[in-house]
Amino acid sequence: MKELLPQVKLLPNRFKRYGLWVLIAGMPALTLLTFALISIGLIPRSDAFFDEWSHPIVYYPIIIGLALLNFSEEKEEDEMVQHLRYQAFMTGVLYLIVGILMLPLFTNAVKLLEGSTLGMPDIGGMLGALALLLFYTYASFKYKLHQMRKALETDAE
Repeated sequence: MKELLPQVKLLPNRFKRYGLWVLIAGMPALTLLTFALISIGLIPRSDAFFDEWSHPIVYYPIIIGLALLNFSEEKEEDEMVQHLRYQAFMTGVLYLIVGILMLPLFTNAVKLLEGSTLGMPDIGGMLGALALLLFYTYASFKYKLHQMRKALETDAE
């Protein structure tokens, strides 16, 4: 059967080392870069560092490092490892769904404890990304299942 969707190949095992380096050294390196940009005037307001620049400094190294760790092969990549990787992905998506949907509840519980007024946190981008992830996962699964069943019917005849 001809694959119409691209196959995702894992990175070689050596990329795990790079992922660890990005996790460990990424945040200090980006912090130094941002302070350098502030000192030469490319970032005009130094208080902007704490508003808009702190998120990339914190999240980009974590996301890139963990992505390298997750998408790197093990030294021995077999069916058992692939099955465990699939299970981890599926449970991770499940926990992501529960976490994002429960975020307003937790946020408002903290606000009530602080004595603040209730409100809806800004989770629009997260909800959109989650919806796209779920749509792609379901559509890809159904398409591959349809193609597999079609190929099996053709073989049976």
